[in-house]
Amino acid sequence: MLLRRKKLNIRTGIELAPFVDILFLLVTYFLMNATLANNPSIKIELPKSDTSQSAETHTLMIVINQDNQIFLNEKNVPLKELGKEVTQLIKDKDKDQVIIRGDKRASYQMVISVMDELNKAGVTRFNLATDK
Repeated sequence: MLLRRKKLNIRTGIELAPFVDILFLLVTYFLMNATLANNPSIKIELPKSDTSQSAETHTLMIVINQDNQIFLNEKNVPLKELGKEVTQLIKDKDKDQVIIRGDKRASYQMVISVMDELNKAGVTRFNLATDK
């Protein structure tokens, strides 16, 4: 009786399963570490501007909604306490930046009052946020 040996089949090509696993891990890594846009939970509609520029750093965010309520970093703050709260949160009044995001339906007087409170607190650098 003769025993025949079977030929070994040598597979040539690229295995796709490990490649798919690595791609899945890379996609998961980038999704978990991606920085999301700064979307505050307080919904406002900003006015439009043709010459607006995006700010590089957002040290402190003041939001004025359409009902003229003031929010400092998403915390509702009365106008009279705004200067005290800003003074506690800001580190360097000359270098740190304050962004005022006022709804286009907010009272113009409220925006001016917020700017006055910032000036009283010694904050000399603040910007008004707009949509382009």
